[in-house]
Amino acid sequence: MKIPKKTKYRKYYKIGVEKVEKNKNKLSFGQFGIKAYTNGYLKLAQMERIKLDLVKKLKNKSNIFFNFNPIFGLTVKGAARMGSGKGEINDWYMPIRKGKILIEFSNCKVPKEEIKKIVKYSSVKWPILINFTEIKKNFYEQIK
Repeated sequence: MKIPKKTKYRKYYKIGVEKVEKNKNKLSFGQFGIKAYTNGYLKLAQMERIKLDLVKKLKNKSNIFFNFNPIFGLTVKGAARMGSGKGEINDWYMPIRKGKILIEFSNCKVPKEEIKKIVKYSSVKWPILINFTEIKKNFYEQIK
């Protein structure tokens, strides 16, 4: 996973995630997806583990779109006395708000039930609660 080469600020305050996601809360690329059910943070190592796990399970059976990237640096200060500034960047993370679509599946050559099983299997590795979502049939016809 790529970490940002350059950020506006070198060290950030930790971002609060108490709100609900308003922008990326509907499926845009695929028929099925994984949606965040609670607020939390996703670290770089967790993102990589989730990606590898899903790609390994689905192989070439569907297209997978990942909607998360590490964007903030997490600083850790070593065992030191008070003062002497903020610590160095130790890890990268992304804040996740409730309702955000994190992963989308399209062109699935696998039945929906099998994808649900894979999502349930991978949900143990997530630091937040996730939910399986899908586009309802005839959804676009009802809008017209």
